[in-house]
This record gives sequence, C-alpha cells and structure tokens, in this order.
Amino acid sequence: MPHLFPVLRALAIASASLLVGCLTIAEPSGVEPAVFETPEYHAQQGLAVVKASALYARGGTGQGVLVALIDSGLDTRLKEFEGRLSDPGFDYVENRPGTIDRIGHGTQMAGILAANKDDQGMHGIAFNARLIPFRFGDDNEPFFFDSEIAQSWQSGFDKGARLFNNSWANSIPATEINEARYNQVMPDSLAVARELVADGAVFVFPTGNELKREPLAEPGLPVALPELEKGWLAVVALKNDGSAINGKSNYCGVAAAWCIAVPGGDSGAQAGLLTVGKEGRYVQTAGTSPAAALVSGALAALQSLYPQLNPQQVREHLLATANRTGIYANSEAYGRGLMDLETASRRVPAPIAD
Repeated sequence: MPHLFPVLRALAIASASLLVGCLTIAEPSGVEPAVFETPEYHAQQGLAVVKASALYARGGTGQGVLVALIDSGLDTRLKEFEGRLSDPGFDYVENRPGTIDRIGHGTQMAGILAANKDDQGMHGIAFNARLIPFRFGDDNEPFFFDSEIAQSWQSGFDKGARLFNNSWANSIPATEINEARYNQVMPDSLAVARELVADGAVFVFPTGNELKREPLAEPGLPVALPELEKGWLAVVALKNDGSAINGKSNYCGVAAAWCIAVPGGDSGAQAGLLTVGKEGRYVQTAGTSPAAALVSGALAALQSLYPQLNPQQVREHLLATANRTGIYANSEAYGRGLMDLETASRRVPAPIAD
C-alpha cells in the first residue's frame, strides 16, 4: 500500500484543518517582542526563527505548566535548572528518586526546553515551565527499556504532566509498523500511551536522524493506531536559520498530518543549537532530538497563554497556525509547516469540542 500514503496524507491534513475552532485576534499586551530579544535569546538561534519573542510579549512563557522529560536523566544541580523542577522524577537505571545524567543528552534537551532566563548563556523556549525528569537506559534501543518508559509516562502523568518530551525513537521505519508488531516490541508503553492519550496527554517525538524520507516508529505510530493522533506530534529538524531541512533529519513522510518543522541545528561541532551540557558548560546540539524539545517547550508556553484549552487543543492550534508558505508547503518534508509562535499567539482559538 505505499502508493496510498500520499493520498492518505493529503486527506489527513485537509481533515485536520477542519478541527480548529473560530479564531479571534489577540489584544495587544503593551509589551513589545523586542524586550525579550536579548543576547541570551539570540544565543539560541531557533527562538528567533519560530518567533518566540512574540509569544513571550503576549504572556506565554510556560508559567504553571509541567513537562515530563523522558531521556538520559537531568543534571539537576545546574544553575540553569534552579526552580525549574516540579518533582525530582525517577531514575529507572539506578531505581531511585531523582536523576543523574551520565551522557548529557537529557540535560541538553532540558536546556532547549526550559533553561532559566537569567542573562547567562541561553534560555529555554519555555523558561518558566517546570520539568519532571525521568531516566531510562541509554545504552541500547528504546525497546529494551519498554517497562521503564511506560512507568515514566504513567508517573509523569500522575504527578501532573500532560506534555511528554521523548527525544528518542526506535529505529524501525514507521511504514513497517503495525499494531501487532509494535505490541511485540513496546507492549507496556503502547498500553500506557493509549490510556494517557485518551485522558488528554500529548506525546512529542523526533522523526529521526537517518536522512530518510519516512520517520521512525514512534513519530509515525498513529499510522498504525489512528486513535493516538490527537495526542501525538512528530518533529522534523531544520537548519538553524529555518531555510531547509537540516543535514540529519528524516522527513515527516506518513506522519505529515501531525508533524511540524523547527530548527534543530546545523551539522558540525560549532553549528548546532546552544544549550546546557551535563557539567554546566554551554554546548552545541544538533538533530531532531533538540527540535522535539523545542516543540515540547512551545506547547508548554502556549498552554500557559491559553489555559482555557486542554493540551490536545493547544497541539492542534500549534499545527493549524504553522507557516505553510514557500518550501514549507511541501508536506512530505515539513508536515504542517514551520512552527510560527507569532501567529499561534495572535490568533486566539475558540475552545474546540472534545
């Protein structure tokens, strides 16, 4: 059935556009976006591309919103995360509360998402959001840690998170996944994901870094399980300036209807997005992992601006207001388009029926 994917993709995108409520224009806040365009803001180049300063000027900073971070852990001792934890989370590698981060990946994602706005280095896109970090095994494919991932999701939800950043994916192409096969490799996670999506959660995944025209298993999972789509986001990575897909990213492909594009850094040691390393140094990161973290943070910031919406409605609004002009009209590559937080924060959505 590969020849049907482009047709199904187009129908899904057209149908999704009908789900958005009536829009009104937000009242000016009296604060100019330029107030937020500090050296710290510009140091993380992706923020300007997605127009985050406009969202900040209208009050969307992530205040009061919790995000669960399921990754290699988090170095919670760092100054950039003072006041940013809602809960110490849990380390499923060492089976204890709290986390460490031996490889630094989770800490880097947390920096992109919610590092403090403190006039030092850079800040996260949702600098007032709060995190709940979880650590699962970082030495093999995620399916080896199915139980730990499932427990992380459930625990995060029980502690109040409705947004789940997952900067990882199993290396099975989405086009080769069906319900039976996924239930073989991730049975516990699949059961929890179904329950939490039904209860209003949103899961964010990167499309993967294999330079393929299709995403990996998790970002494309709603192809096999359509009931997950309302709580699912796939993320493709652009170059720092947003001019094209970056040198690592898979396309949105079959996930186009629930996929969005944001900067994920250029290739090269000094050409990524600036974030926080595991020992507190500022480091570069590139790929679809930081792109996913950027989108998770954007959801948190928008949720704080639109408390009248539930997280799945915020997700749909983010997709519906993406920029689909120029190159971003290519849904195979860029899905719903380039994330545009100026439009998302200016066009106020009416509550959407559940």
